[in-house]
Amino acid sequence: MPIIDLQPGGTIVPLLRCDVCIVGSGPAGATLARELSNSGLSVVLLESGGEQRNPENDALNDIENIGRPRAPDQWSVRNRILGGSSHTWGGRCGPFDAIDFEQRDWVDHSGWPIAMHELDPYMDRSASHLGLAVGSGYSDQRFWSIAGRTAPEAEVAANRLLPFFWQFSRDDAESYPFEYMRFGRHIAKHLGSNVTLVTGATALRVLANDASTKTRGLEFATNDRRKHSLVAGAVALCAGGIENARILLNSGKPDRPALGNDRDQVGRYLMDHLRGPAAVFSLNGSAALQRRFGRYNVQGHFFRAGLRLSPTIQREERLLNCAAWLGEVLAPDDPWDALRRLAARKPRLPEDAISVVRNIPLMVRGTIDYFGARNGLPRKLQELTLECMCEQVPDADSRISLSDRRDRFGMRLPKLDWRSHPDEARTMHRMAELVASEFSRIGFPVPVLADWVRDRAPIPESFVDVAHPTGTTRMSSDPSRGVVNVDCQVHGVEGLYVSGSSVFPTAGHCNPTQMIVAMAIRLADHLKDRPERPILTEMLVHAG
Repeated sequence: MPIIDLQPGGTIVPLLRCDVCIVGSGPAGATLARELSNSGLSVVLLESGGEQRNPENDALNDIENIGRPRAPDQWSVRNRILGGSSHTWGGRCGPFDAIDFEQRDWVDHSGWPIAMHELDPYMDRSASHLGLAVGSGYSDQRFWSIAGRTAPEAEVAANRLLPFFWQFSRDDAESYPFEYMRFGRHIAKHLGSNVTLVTGATALRVLANDASTKTRGLEFATNDRRKHSLVAGAVALCAGGIENARILLNSGKPDRPALGNDRDQVGRYLMDHLRGPAAVFSLNGSAALQRRFGRYNVQGHFFRAGLRLSPTIQREERLLNCAAWLGEVLAPDDPWDALRRLAARKPRLPEDAISVVRNIPLMVRGTIDYFGARNGLPRKLQELTLECMCEQVPDADSRISLSDRRDRFGMRLPKLDWRSHPDEARTMHRMAELVASEFSRIGFPVPVLADWVRDRAPIPESFVDVAHPTGTTRMSSDPSRGVVNVDCQVHGVEGLYVSGSSVFPTAGHCNPTQMIVAMAIRLADHLKDRPERPILTEMLVHAG
């Protein structure tokens, strides 16, 4: 795999041509490039950052926010670095539910043009990209069979709540045994000789023919502020839910709508996940609860148990989808953190040594749990909460547009008007109430509802975005209701594709990364199966 580093002091910018240009090396872009390796297509993978974090690159993620409060530090949710936002993600994976793909009459603008079962083969293939034990069939009661365990006798009522299991990504190549897949760390060994990785290249706008009906390539900039053109038969934007929309809005002719935006759909339907504590448990007497809804070690892979709203109650009470799990606030003297620092020879002395000595009984029990019961290590907690995460209503007025402010390359910044809605608060209230009711029924500790839940108040403003920007280039068979078609090609623009959570019509209750990877694999298959490949050769012949 050729590598061209355009960071300051790097290689002189060469003339770049390819069949497929991929923008962004995060989970979507890295997966797409890996799947196109050795395909017979020439591929260029563009990454704005490099191998190390750079303040100048961080500044390119500035936003103008005029809506609901968002994470004040954009680095916590968006990373311009090789591997993209997998650099700071929490590794949590899971599939969407079948109901998430349905057109629900109580959720405006819901419904996907594909069904969940169509994605199952790609979910299975995502396992190797994410370091998962299995790619599908693990998030419901089938987990107990996969884990070789007996399902609990006391269980929540299936018409109200359902068990749900998340799986955590694992990078076997890292020395720490439970490090998440960061995508950028080992990218070179996963890409074929037909893929050229270019770092320090910031995508500015997509180039198209005069009629704006076919892509011709991409304009990008290097850190010296020079602008360059890359000729490509196809362009796949894999730069995240905010940047994908921003690039499209900055593309096209000055006297026409932005590229792919003839129907004013680009940037609309901005969603994320509203997530935070809805109740709190007493730590006393919570050991059984923590074992049942804690971490499970399955063949060296960690899973996490939780709950989700059943489709039955969603339909009956016209609720959105929502999940809940135990939130653990670690005590300052948690011995496992202290032991990890001691093992890494970066201790805080004498505090870490004292912490280990004082908590020997907890560590003995943890060793037994880890190797015997095959659960995760029990942590010393300061607080145990009920965390809820809810999907959002697709709202055309919750959107990304362009600010009058510009970045150092002269490109207009994204202006975010992210909105929340009463149905989201109502759903989270109901989720917390159902958990309290069901736990009381089956004999688990009952949490104390948070004031905002008890008082039926709006979701607190402290519940900011959680790095899951969704919907801004949504998929739809109807060009008047979305940006990309069922193949993730931008409506009306041949050869222009988008990959990532920005194409999701709804956000579900689940972390999006595994779905992002599965959809990228699906797009790769489509690009390889296009009848006119190789794309660049066909384009140049017609241009001549």
